[in-house]
Amino acid sequence: MKKIARYIYLTFMVCIFVGCSDYLNVNNAGQSDDEFVMSSVDEAFKTLSYAYAEYRHNAAAGGNYLYQDVLGSDAEYMSEYPTANNVIARLQPSATAIGASADQYNSLNIVLARAARIAGLIAEKDEYRADADNDKITDWTQLYGEAKTLWALCAWELVRHYGDVPFGYENRYVQEYELSSRFDIMDQIIEELKAVESKMYKVGELTVERLTRTYANALIGEIALHAGGWQTIRTDVEGLYGDVQFEYKGSDDGQCIYARRKDYLDYIRMAEEYLNLAVNTHNGTVQLITTDPREGVNNPFQYHWQHINSRRVSPESLFEIGCIAGSGSGEHPYSMGRPGSNNSAVSLLNTFAAIRIIPSFFYNAYEPGDKRRDPSMVVTGSEAATGQEVLMPLGVGTRVGGGGPSINKWDQNRGDVPNYPNAQNRSSGMNYIVMRMADAMLMLAEAKAILGNDDTGAISLINQVRTRAFGNTNHHISGLSGEALLDAIYQERRLELLGEGDVRWDMIRSGKFNERAIAVRQEMADMAAGLEANGYYTFPSGRTISNYIWTKHVQINGSNIAVVTQECTDENDPALYPGWRGIYNWGASTHTTEGKNLAIKGLYEHIDPDGEEAAALEADGYTKVNWGINIWNDPNAKAMFNGAILDGVVGRENLAPRYFHPMPITVIDQSKGKVTNGYGLPNN
Repeated sequence: MKKIARYIYLTFMVCIFVGCSDYLNVNNAGQSDDEFVMSSVDEAFKTLSYAYAEYRHNAAAGGNYLYQDVLGSDAEYMSEYPTANNVIARLQPSATAIGASADQYNSLNIVLARAARIAGLIAEKDEYRADADNDKITDWTQLYGEAKTLWALCAWELVRHYGDVPFGYENRYVQEYELSSRFDIMDQIIEELKAVESKMYKVGELTVERLTRTYANALIGEIALHAGGWQTIRTDVEGLYGDVQFEYKGSDDGQCIYARRKDYLDYIRMAEEYLNLAVNTHNGTVQLITTDPREGVNNPFQYHWQHINSRRVSPESLFEIGCIAGSGSGEHPYSMGRPGSNNSAVSLLNTFAAIRIIPSFFYNAYEPGDKRRDPSMVVTGSEAATGQEVLMPLGVGTRVGGGGPSINKWDQNRGDVPNYPNAQNRSSGMNYIVMRMADAMLMLAEAKAILGNDDTGAISLINQVRTRAFGNTNHHISGLSGEALLDAIYQERRLELLGEGDVRWDMIRSGKFNERAIAVRQEMADMAAGLEANGYYTFPSGRTISNYIWTKHVQINGSNIAVVTQECTDENDPALYPGWRGIYNWGASTHTTEGKNLAIKGLYEHIDPDGEEAAALEADGYTKVNWGINIWNDPNAKAMFNGAILDGVVGRENLAPRYFHPMPITVIDQSKGKVTNGYGLPNN
């Protein structure tokens, strides 16, 4: 398990590929002994494992945080404000630096070049050709397909995050290059994947920490779904897209416009075909987790995350990037998990927690009884100095110092062995999940809904996810079609995939980015106005946010040993509800007699601060704490919520969202004027 990650220590492999750090000027990437590195499947895999390691450490490090995919949607934002770390997430391209994402751009090109070279060497081997010619799936054909799929993944990441880029120059010396149309690149990626997916093992025949036919099928489907979806395209480079014809939404600002290709249905049909293969035919051992074997617990949704927090692969994953605790890999949960404090007492708990939940989503998104709510979102974190669970105030701040509700899917407190040997800050060993079954199922439902040829099938897929979410069939949807069905799918994806880096792409692909951005900003404005006027605001969900809540540290079951809670439906138990929080008994540099766990009153209902209930709580040792009041009464918090939540849509309500990252200055300078950044991004 996690064999790929261990190969990073094979430092002699660094010299196998020469010149890949300057990806557009690679002379001969195989100048060392090709015969040796291809002498056996094991040696060839060691070579490929170095490419995996490069991708993990420099392209995927931090998960989607570094690309800001989960910092700017109608559910998620960044509470560190003001900062340059989220300007692309906010749709403010002119505020970024040209080198802001250079490391990721260069790393993707390095891996792409190495993977292509490995595939080329394998293709020359007699053993591979014999197996491929006889349509046999063997270790050699798998490794060839694996290298091609890693190449395709990196090419797709380039297109998704940088738009139209120079492409096809790997492993050869070039003095001139130019932009390639993203549509041409996506077509090439898809065709390359189609050519190799049948040569690969399925998950179960091979670990989910390696690229398989299962994921290759899903990747074709994902790329095709995006290729046929709405996206922001450049209008400042004449002839860039050749003869592709588009339909448009909104106006052209002279640089870009929101568009969808007119032959989009061809790609949606392709997406349906290959997502169906991934979900139903070549899924191997991958499945939607629908049962929970743990004693006293019944939350199959959280059980997937329990695997990840326990540093195990999950049976729901199509592809995970393998990490090892203490090896410099596995930044989850530091960047995207449940917050901690920056304290030497337990350095493992130093969790920055960049991704926070927009308060209106926290209060209004999930229906009562949805088992995904509490394992996905939390309002408390871990204070290392005292070993206590603490509230995270609403407002500007990171770690446990502020920011309000956070992602709860990655939590150092949870897992079979929380204090895992050799686990370190930013090196937890928790795998990065690239795709899981619920994601693939809901993309398949989306393709079916767009095509309009199988609404029943789309609804069935949604309802399988909802059955898992609620534990029964009482919340099934029915009778939807067209835009209503699509809206239901996108809403389900928000609830299921919160914090995983997908909601933002759904907004873009749907063609409704601006509408959704404007709507969530209005939700926040309405909430702030209600809090200021009345001291509370009640959402359509029936939940109420108030200016104040009351908290108290308690000893659960009479013991001052910290308790990690699980699910709790008893709304009258302030120490356990909401569930899936608490704190592991880490120990502390400062002794506390107050209790380790935090009881909370008034989180979802209004308590009159001048009333009898508030007085009784305070007499019982509870403390009144600022909560919703910060949203409207704290100037810094007001500025943050107004700015950090997609403020780039303001004044551009009829223009395209600008969400791409800049290509590095070296790409611009060395192109002899043929490559520029668009979308308002810097070029120097």
